[in-house]
Amino acid sequence: MPEFSYRESLIHIIEENKLDLAPITSRILEHIHQNTSIWIIGNGGSASTAEHFETDLHFIRSKSITKFPKVAALTSNSSLISAISNHIGYENVFSIQLLRKAQSGDVCILISASGNSENLINAVQAAKALGVYTIGILGFDGGQLSDLVDLSLLVKTKKGMYGPVEDIHLSICHEISARIYKSLTSKRL
Repeated sequence: MPEFSYRESLIHIIEENKLDLAPITSRILEHIHQNTSIWIIGNGGSASTAEHFETDLHFIRSKSITKFPKVAALTSNSSLISAISNHIGYENVFSIQLLRKAQSGDVCILISASGNSENLINAVQAAKALGVYTIGILGFDGGQLSDLVDLSLLVKTKKGMYGPVEDIHLSICHEISARIYKSLTSKRL
């Protein structure tokens, strides 16, 4: 098999994975209309995707909609993250935040290439205890999270393909945001 360039590798992965974004988009729209909170988490590159997704879902530049999501990335407060890590443990950095901020009926979106991070697994368990719906945007084989979350979208690749998975995850978040924006603005016509 010839060696792929990075670009060709991305195209190949996208073509191989018939990704259906409709279920996640619909679920997020439900939470927006119900005015419940959307919590987004991830580690490393996925943390930056979580924060980027939060920004996109705020529709900062839009004057066309009046129903804005209540959304927050739990990755963005470095003081809180380091305090929880230092005093309680990094494996609880997201579960503690969910236990203190989330309510039944909210949704938590977990973004992870491996699906095996202990802090994300603990977050799903905390979310379930609170009655928070969980969505995984996952890579590789989905890891442990694929069996724990309520709804998942898997970008299936060989293990260790972090760059392509993270790039595709960001593209997925952009597409979901665009679909949500279209839905929220089309209802006003």
